[in-house]
Amino acid sequence: MNEPFDLLITNGLVVADGKITRADIGIRGEKIAFVGNPVTRHPSPVTINASGKYIFPGLVDAHVHPIYVDDKYDTSVSAAFGGVTTLIHYAYVKPGQSLVPSLQSFRDDGLQTSVLDFGIHAGLFDVANQIADVPAAFPFGVTSFKVFMTYAKLKWMTDDYWMAALMDVVAQERGLVNVHCENGVVTDYLEDKFNRAGLDSKKMFTAMRPALLEAEATNRAISIAHVMGCAVYIVHNSAAENLEPLRRAKQNGWRVVGETCPQYLTLTDETTQTLAAQAKIGPPLRYAHDNAALWQGLREGILTTIGSDHAPKAKKMDDDFFDAAYGAPQIETMLPMCYYVGVNEGKLGRHEALPLLIAALSETPAKTYGLYPRKGAIQVGSDADLVIFDPAKTWTISNSNQHSKAGFTLYEGRTVTGVVDLTMQRGRVIVEHGALRREKGNAQFLKTDTSHFYAL
Repeated sequence: MNEPFDLLITNGLVVADGKITRADIGIRGEKIAFVGNPVTRHPSPVTINASGKYIFPGLVDAHVHPIYVDDKYDTSVSAAFGGVTTLIHYAYVKPGQSLVPSLQSFRDDGLQTSVLDFGIHAGLFDVANQIADVPAAFPFGVTSFKVFMTYAKLKWMTDDYWMAALMDVVAQERGLVNVHCENGVVTDYLEDKFNRAGLDSKKMFTAMRPALLEAEATNRAISIAHVMGCAVYIVHNSAAENLEPLRRAKQNGWRVVGETCPQYLTLTDETTQTLAAQAKIGPPLRYAHDNAALWQGLREGILTTIGSDHAPKAKKMDDDFFDAAYGAPQIETMLPMCYYVGVNEGKLGRHEALPLLIAALSETPAKTYGLYPRKGAIQVGSDADLVIFDPAKTWTISNSNQHSKAGFTLYEGRTVTGVVDLTMQRGRVIVEHGALRREKGNAQFLKTDTSHFYAL
């Protein structure tokens, strides 16, 4: 008799490697041991019938901020309910803090509290005083570093000199620089100008942070990165205008990755005007033509990853808009909203829409950060990180069925078809039928590897 599986998933439609195939999946220990036609010759003590449902590789969310009202535990729970099994967190290293000790502390806390496996990006706020320690982050397992080109008043902004210096050092170590692209000095000027004129900051919010200044900063970041020979990851593209510099870089074969987020694919400035402070995020929610352009960018391969930018903060609609913090919960609604709009409503086209979506949510971020095929794949030898997704169930998104502590969702009252039925990591069920099945402390820290960007 053939060696038994610990778990067998039968009759599902497997979405991976750019295609949809009906297959059974056998799991032994933490790994996938079989993918293929029915395997009745291999007995299994546990069988899950996935008939009528999709099986996705667990989502890899490379844009997560577990430092606000959701800590690493809360974030990982919300993620698991949304079909995310791997997180790459931003560990902020503020002025006066040392880089490697901050990363070690962040990792150790995650190992104690997270439900899910995770990697780390280093978010640098004082490059001039932190740059000397950057090479030491690589053997620790952190190979990507974020800077902001905006938020000058908040003293978060890295100027072009130090961004170039960071890119120079990171390129020598074969790493990746993640950049928030908005022209911080000019957006601050516009903010001051509109405030002096007494204009409503909510109504003027998108005008304060215009698309053209996001595209200008994107072009500048890509150009500086190319001169420095550095791979660059442009986070949360929100504007149609951003596609031009990204497209040009792709055509030139430059080392550039473009990311967008579910909120920029599915929401607009109308949401900001309705939900006010709760919908204050940066870059701002823009317009329907931007949504359409970003979906087109995904279809063309100009944008290749989708990350949540989960940054939950406890805000109420009637909070003062100008003083309200940036950010909103996104991780749990990412898959159902992108599936409903991108696939059911046809925004990703009618052919190969679902494999394209899953590639952007799982396979490509895993490849970007050197985690593939351990993560982001349904292959023999891959971690058994799987999502069973019911495409037929219709439900209504509400704060009452979400797991973030933010106290709101930007999709309140939205009815969608398609829901996560089961989430599994390394062969163990985390979420099943709306219930959490796993406790904290089971996470593994994932060292990233971005050296492939520099392969000849």
